[in-house]
This record gives sequence, structure tokens and C-alpha cells, in this order.
Amino acid sequence: MDGLDRWLSRSWAGAPQEYQWLLLQTLATAASRRAWIASWPGISGEFVLDLGCGPGVVAQEIAVLKSCRVIGYDIDANVLDLAQNINRLFDNQGRVKFRLGDILEDAGKQEATLALVRFVAQYVGDLDRFFLRVHEHIQPGGYLAIEDIDDGYLVEYPEPPQAWQHAVRAFQTHQNHAGDRYVGRKLAEAGTRAGLVLEDLTTNPSVYAGPMTADDLSVQFDIDRIGREVPAMIRQGLLTEQEWFEARSQYRATFPHFTYISTATVRLLFRVP
Repeated sequence: MDGLDRWLSRSWAGAPQEYQWLLLQTLATAASRRAWIASWPGISGEFVLDLGCGPGVVAQEIAVLKSCRVIGYDIDANVLDLAQNINRLFDNQGRVKFRLGDILEDAGKQEATLALVRFVAQYVGDLDRFFLRVHEHIQPGGYLAIEDIDDGYLVEYPEPPQAWQHAVRAFQTHQNHAGDRYVGRKLAEAGTRAGLVLEDLTTNPSVYAGPMTADDLSVQFDIDRIGREVPAMIRQGLLTEQEWFEARSQYRATFPHFTYISTATVRLLFRVP
């Protein structure tokens, strides 16, 4: 995996903006995720679907760690172009392939021994429908592995300006479209409600307490995460362009901050009866 890690370290910042956070998170959580993948039961030599595969980095990990065939499945043709380039770079076309499609609309064929769904559940809105459709891709007796996020606790001192807090509240109102950042705590119940058997649940917490500047990556990602949704929030009447400009400018001007922030990556393994 050293070559893959070197590529991620060198390339994440030059990737298209909408994929940078995912590539950086993939690099930052590599050790714990690979240990999790290695622990999956009964997969060696079998067929795995990576549903919502994005750039396909984790599909590469699965193929190597579990000695299996992997098909990455995604709705975004552009990110699949990036995944194909990575696949050619690591000469893994024999074991890893990619398919364009929508897991919430396309009927599954119960073809996989295991399906992985990573950072997709937060965007689906209806978790019952999500589990129903994903279930269709997995053989009876197979497994569903889910990785997603759960935001924890954030304290900043000095307190962010009111203009920034208004922008954050507008974004939270818009969360149903931009991603449920608290989905991690909902997945176990939703999966068991769908008739799946929860075999394992682990969390990989990330906690930081200390000084932070406006140039720190986590600050930039937060600003960028909201900024990408500003046009939609303007259309919904939640925020104006001027309010966003003032919020961003005033927020940056208050740094350096003392910040305490905690988040968790949540990983679940379900068995399909």
C-alpha cells in the first residue's frame, strides 16, 4: 500500500476541488480502515461491490487486502474517469473494474459477497429506502459494510461572529440536501429495522484541541463545504450572496482561534440473512 499512500499524499491537493476532502480523509484514516477491511469475513477470492466508489482508492485496497475482484459503482462519470486513471496507474485492471449507475435507482442482482457503501448514506435522505436498495446487491448470507461520518462537538474561542453563525444555521437548514453530518448514529437502528443483522460497529474518533489559524485545512474545508452550497441556499432564500461574503470575511478575520473539535468515522458490518 506504500505506493498508494505516496500517490494520495502527492495528489490529493491537485485533484478536482469536489474530491479533495474525500481523498484527504481517505489518506488520514488509511490505517484503521485497512485493518477493518482485513477483518471482513469470508471475502478472499470472492466478488465485492464498492457502491458509491468515488475515485476508487478503497476499491484498490479491497482487491489487494482481500485478494478478490471488485467493481466500483458510482453515479458520477467524472469521478469514474479519475478512478480509471488510478486503476491504470497501479495496473490493477484485472481485478478492479468500474460501472456507472445509481444505487438508489438501479435494481441489484444479489451478485456480491459483500457490498461496501462509504460516505453515501449521509446524502440519501431516506435510510429505509437506502437499505432496501443496497440489500438487493448482496447474496443471502453476504455482508454489507458501511463507513460514514458523525459530527461531534465544536467549541471556538473567540466565538465566531454572528454573520458566520447565521451562515452555519442556513447550512444546517439545508443539510437534507448537503449531507446529514449526524448520520453515523442512525445507521445501526436503520439497518436492523431493514432486517439486516448487525455483526460489528466501530468508531474511529478524531479529536483536536489547540490553536487554529484561518489557513488550517479543517477551517478551509468548513468554509469550502458551506461555500459549495451557497448558490442552492440563495435559491432557497436561506442566505444572500452579500451575507455569505460578510460571513466568510468576518470569520477569517477572527483567527487565530482556540478550537476543540471532535468527529468520528463510524464503521458497521451487517450480515444479510
